Amino acid sequence: MNLTELEVAAGRLLEEQKRLRTIDSELETLSQEIKQDPKRNEKDQAFYALIGLDWSDPGHQDRAAALKRERDDVLKAIGEVKGQMLQGLRSGRLIVPLDPTPASGGGAFTFKFRSGATFPKSVEGISSMLGIRAPLRMGDVSIFDDKVVVEESDEYFSKKKVVEAFEDLRKAVARKLS
Repeated sequence: MNLTELEVAAGRLLEEQKRLRTIDSELETLSQEIKQDPKRNEKDQAFYALIGLDWSDPGHQDRAAALKRERDDVLKAIGEVKGQMLQGLRSGRLIVPLDPTPASGGGAFTFKFRSGATFPKSVEGISSMLGIRAPLRMGDVSIFDDKVVVEESDEYFSKKKVVEAFEDLRKAVARKLS
């Protein structure tokens, strides 16, 4: 799996998780309204009868059923995305489009992504999955959405640490997804 594919999958995962939170919030609010329905409906029916209009049920039960179906669809989509990510991460090495020539300074090497690419959804998604804050820190390696910084004074060892960090990250995400 390459980082671009992971970016797309992570973006979809984040969107579906956001939808799930919204649905759960709506369901909670609707649940409170459903608890009040018997009292409210009785009073509303009496009021509408008094004013000579037909009363209609507000449809809270129907809305709750629709939200539960939508929630099931979102959970299915989340499972599919996680499965796709898991399959890609287990298939082999993660391909990360880093510029092979890092910039050095202050006892660290900075590897930028080729073509000025950024991967904010991948970094956010992985940090969320692993329960850590961005930037992702794997030993001496910090992974930002636009670069990778390695605290190392030797270029050869910095490249080695980058490889090890991404391999560890790939394995950690695969474990978390399974």
